[in-house]
Amino acid sequence: MLLFAFSLSAACTGSGDPAGPSPQETATITETPAPTTTTVSLTPGPTETVPPGKEIEFEVMEGLTPTITDDLRIVFVGGKGQDFVKSIDVRVTKSTGEVVDETMQPIRGDELIIQNAKGENRVEISVTLVTGGPYKIIDRIVAVS
Repeated sequence: MLLFAFSLSAACTGSGDPAGPSPQETATITETPAPTTTTVSLTPGPTETVPPGKEIEFEVMEGLTPTITDDLRIVFVGGKGQDFVKSIDVRVTKSTGEVVDETMQPIRGDELIIQNAKGENRVEISVTLVTGGPYKIIDRIVAVS
């Protein structure tokens, strides 16, 4: 019994240092996310053709008064598929690199005016039909002088 008491007291005395291995510190690594950049391109890409009988037309041109303003004008003309159009998304990449995203109403004659669009602008128009989509039907360069 005496040996047992000595062994307990021997274990309790020490230099004050922890008896086992030192606890490891865990470093917290915080990653800084890379900034998201949208690639701006003035090079037109491929377009898609809507199914037969659902053709849609747009007019894309300089504004009504090109000598006074530097506007780009986009008009929904309609077509055989105008009643099937659910939404119209327009993206214009100006010659300055500025990107303008807008939506149009699928109503014949609806127009969109992009201001301060002097130079060569990439115009992309995508439509979503009630039967499916979207279809990128226009992707071209339009110059505003």
